Amino acid sequence: MKELIDALVRELRIDENQARGGAGLLFRAACDKLGAGEFAKLLGGLPGLDDLMRQAPESGAGRLFGGLASALGAGNAAILAEVLAGFGKLGLSQDQAKRFVPVILSFLRERLGPEVVATLESALRR
Repeated sequence: MKELIDALVRELRIDENQARGGAGLLFRAACDKLGAGEFAKLLGGLPGLDDLMRQAPESGAGRLFGGLASALGAGNAAILAEVLAGFGKLGLSQDQAKRFVPVILSFLRERLGPEVVATLESALRR
C-alpha cells in the first residue's frame, strides 16, 4: 500500500495521513457496498489493505445512518454520506475526495488487472 499512498500524496498534494485516511475510507465504502465476501474475492490479495481500512476516520453519524439507510434500501446514499463526512474529518473537500478515485483505480489496474477493476466498478454502480 505504500506505493498507493505515495502516489496519492504526490498526485493530490496532500499529506500522508490524509492519503491513508481517504484511501481507507474508499476501500471501506467498497467493502460495505460489495459485502465482505465479494470484496475479499476481488481485493483480498492486496497486502496491507485491512490495516489501511482501519486507519480511516469514523464518521459516527454516517455509520448509524448507513445501517438505517441500508435497511431501507438507500445504501448508496448512506455510504456516500459516510465517505464525505470522513473526508471532512481529514480536512479534505468533496472535490479532493473525487480526485482519489482515478489514482486508486490506476493502482488497482497495475496490481490486480483491468478485469478486476472492471468487475469492481460494475459492482459499485449497482
